[in-house]
Amino acid sequence: MRTPLKLLLLATVIALSPATLRPILPAAALSETSSVDRRLRLDWEAGTRRGRPVIQGYVYNDYLRAANNVRLLVEVLDGSGAVTARTVGFVFGVVPLQDRSYFEVPLKAPGASYRVSITAFDWKDVCGGGGGGM
Repeated sequence: MRTPLKLLLLATVIALSPATLRPILPAAALSETSSVDRRLRLDWEAGTRRGRPVIQGYVYNDYLRAANNVRLLVEVLDGSGAVTARTVGFVFGVVPLQDRSYFEVPLKAPGASYRVSITAFDWKDVCGGGGGGM
């Protein structure tokens, strides 16, 4: 591979990495988090990607089975706490047992604060089946 092509590929990877995301709101402006199961928890923040607002973060799995088909609900709130928009997002792949998986949910417009919830998932059996989630 020629050197300029390698540099272009490296620059593209760096530009698309989660570390290049910039926060758009102070942490104090961020709002609630909830989950349908206490063994799954969220850590997230508001940011931007290519100038567009996103909610980015991790789903942590504190259980001894992997979580699959994790669905998220992001609610955009105005200054009074009223919901102005809702967006459904997904965690791609499996959230391994006792581990975490990254997610990113693009939004159409920023809000004063946000509420992020895990609304559904399946516990993945060791043998590959699922069940037990919402």
